[in-house]
Amino acid sequence: MEKQEQVRNSNLKCSFCGKSANQVNRLTAGPGNVYICDECTDLFREHFEKIVEGSASIEKIIHTCTICGTRAPASHRYCFNCGTHF
Repeated sequence: MEKQEQVRNSNLKCSFCGKSANQVNRLTAGPGNVYICDECTDLFREHFEKIVEGSASIEKIIHTCTICGTRAPASHRYCFNCGTHF
């Protein structure tokens, strides 16, 4: 999977909420000029956790890095923060 990169360009905006890079803590680039901010990522995570609460445990769909504690989808093989293999 292609590594996502943190973007610090004030001209770029979140594709979901429209906030500019200087209005959020982190703006992450996706494929094809799509960006998502840390606030939208948190909202999605909270929503997703509510959906799967009764059907699957969050541990089955998310890896937690043993080195830095970063959480990533189970489909990821490496921690995007420190590079540790899951």
